[in-house]
Amino acid sequence: MAMHSHRVLVVGASAAGLRCACRLARLQPHWQITVIEQRDIFSYAACGLPYVLSGDIDQADELRRTADGTLRDADYFRSVKGIEVRTGWRASRLNAAEHTLDVEDRAGQKETLDWDDLILATGASPRRLPEQPHHARVQSFHTYEDLAALHQGLTQGKIRRVAVVGAGLVGCELAEAFTAMWGAELTLLEAAGTALPMLLDEEVGRIVDQTLRSNEIELLTGHPVESIEADDSGVRIVAGSRACEADVAVVALGVRPVVELAEQAGVELGPTGALAVTSKLATNLPHVWAVGDCAELQHQVREKACCLPLGSLANRQGRTLANILAGREDEFLPVVGSAAIKVFDTNVAVVGVTRAQALAEGRPARSVWTHAHDRADYWPESKDFALHVVYDADSEKVLGVQAVGEGEVAKRVDVAAQLMAHGANLQDLARLEHAYAPPYAPAIDPLAVAAFVAQNQQDGVLACSPLETLDGWRILDVRMPEETKAQPIKAADVTVIPLEEVRSRMAELTGERWLVICARGTRSAELVRLFGSRGIEARYLGGGMAWRMYAGVLER
Repeated sequence: MAMHSHRVLVVGASAAGLRCACRLARLQPHWQITVIEQRDIFSYAACGLPYVLSGDIDQADELRRTADGTLRDADYFRSVKGIEVRTGWRASRLNAAEHTLDVEDRAGQKETLDWDDLILATGASPRRLPEQPHHARVQSFHTYEDLAALHQGLTQGKIRRVAVVGAGLVGCELAEAFTAMWGAELTLLEAAGTALPMLLDEEVGRIVDQTLRSNEIELLTGHPVESIEADDSGVRIVAGSRACEADVAVVALGVRPVVELAEQAGVELGPTGALAVTSKLATNLPHVWAVGDCAELQHQVREKACCLPLGSLANRQGRTLANILAGREDEFLPVVGSAAIKVFDTNVAVVGVTRAQALAEGRPARSVWTHAHDRADYWPESKDFALHVVYDADSEKVLGVQAVGEGEVAKRVDVAAQLMAHGANLQDLARLEHAYAPPYAPAIDPLAVAAFVAQNQQDGVLACSPLETLDGWRILDVRMPEETKAQPIKAADVTVIPLEEVRSRMAELTGERWLVICARGTRSAELVRLFGSRGIEARYLGGGMAWRMYAGVLER
């Protein structure tokens, strides 16, 4: 009995729960650690499911294997990790006062388990549409079983037309999977104005929209679903004035934390509806802890509770809690919300909050837009990307970074995330030191360039959104003749003077309300300062014509 003096129960065998159990077994090898899991297939990389459907990953079981190829099943965790995973058992009732957990298997057999510490890692479940029909042709994309059903239908040729509701992370990944691999016709419906609305402001979201449409996705933004009907012949969805029919509909509206077991036992919920926990991941009940998608996090930028169902955070929480339970000094600090997604050949990475979110929360948020190269611009493999930085106009604190394009965007967001976790401002970003060589990066990192642009804006060199309507402005196009010929500006009042001639021709540029435009915003920003020194009101087009082209504002 002395060998198993402390009993730990974990409810849920996904990233957070298993990470915690395995780490704790290493730190306290004599403890009895049991994981309760109602599914038979568990411990798989759920974020990889779309890439199995797309064919980037050959077999679904690859998501369940270790780096050396071992299948992570119950035998593996018992023999290698020293923990017991009981599959096919559902936790039905938690009694925190008596330290018991009632469980039940599919055959109806019941059992009561005792514990000294209980870890809630119950995860999240897919959100549903109001009055969503319970039919095999209308499903979510959240589990191994969801993948299997769709893969079978595609393989057998029964799925040729697909409707995906929700252009969030999963919806955008599925758009590529269904079309690029299987050649299915796909309609992607999004209630918001652009794709990825919780991650991107409109200027960046429009670039993702253009990517989707250029890959033959029928993208219907601004169309909330009003009704969805399904029978054995297919699915019909009505969204505003549009209706679409498909062989199957996938509802990808995000997830909600699974908290029923905990709530019934008296665990407090936070303002997001997830389980409220301290920085030590403790709930309000003694010896009851929570990690993963069911638990709330604190957001460093928003300075309030949030729900971020990301595998990266879940794994970190699991390890942190194991350290705490084993008696080590540790805590889970506020997060900044880093995320990335591949949309066909376009890379997207974000951290922090959008300008829209910051303004809605009363922050004096401002934006700058730049168009950058991920390596030295003369390097043959250099790729472009658009960079959007959101900051607080009063404190100059960096609130968010959004990057999208063919270039290396995750690197920039990862760097920004580390700085933002410590409350970085524009000066911190401007002082960024990075590893430089032409094959890897420009001499000045794009993040630092964006900080310079923001500092200039604070000095009065103001930018307009890349999506700005050009009517009503006096346009000064300072690009080279070959640039203007390849991509003319379609506006009523356009003056074309190449940058090299502007200073000698300033006498021609009288009046007010000039909008200066170049390819990427760099040349035009310089001239706005020159206009200001002469008392002439002027702004420049943030991100330049390159941004407008990538956002589909102009024809290529």
